[in-house]
Amino acid sequence: MDKISIIYRLSLIIGAVANLIMAASLMAGGKTYRKYTIYSRARSFTILWLVFFAVGYLIHAIFQIRTFWPTGAAALTISYFHLGAICFCWGYIPLLNPDYLTKKIAVRDTVIYGVGLAGYWASAFIWKQTTIYSMLPYLVFFVYCAYHAVIFYKTFSRVSYRLVTMSYGDVSGFVRWMQASCDLIVFFGIFLVAVTVLFPDSIRYITPVETLGGIGIFAYIVYSISRYGKVVEAATRATENIADLDND
Repeated sequence: MDKISIIYRLSLIIGAVANLIMAASLMAGGKTYRKYTIYSRARSFTILWLVFFAVGYLIHAIFQIRTFWPTGAAALTISYFHLGAICFCWGYIPLLNPDYLTKKIAVRDTVIYGVGLAGYWASAFIWKQTTIYSMLPYLVFFVYCAYHAVIFYKTFSRVSYRLVTMSYGDVSGFVRWMQASCDLIVFFGIFLVAVTVLFPDSIRYITPVETLGGIGIFAYIVYSISRYGKVVEAATRATENIADLDND
């Protein structure tokens, strides 16, 4: 096994272990916040995406799909990234807008994910090597991310302005880390999937940097949402008051 392969596999294993440790830390402190439904749900969705990323990393590391089936590796990567995008939308947008996650949105996003999975993997089985046609189904992921990034930033802009005008100073930190978290997730998710799609032969060289960088990004998000627990009561009251004003 060459040095690049060893670094590639080792970085993925380290990333998987780190994700599982972070997921366990969130799970261990979750009981305290059960009465705060929206915040508790955000923690649960964060745990879910950390676990799925860890499983994805381990599959890549153990089977090295990328060496013999580039489109299958891309389909696997985009599958857990798409799930991560859904977890972010369902977990974090409601922290800003408690009325966001409805049954209609849950069904819609689930259907989109199902369509995406079918397209990602059908493309992988039809084309073993990356072609312009094999990349077309990935538009489902990119359009989903772009659409919901717009929703997040619009919601963030409205809520952050209201929090300032309503003088909820004790949750100002929460507002700042929410934007930083979204910036990091959008960049990390879209950039890595784009690299996977466009440069399938180079990803083994880029993956160690991206995986280890991802540990830092996820650690920041886990740290931030844990800190949110310190102001969860005030933040919940503030966002619920804003939602009530918008519904009036």
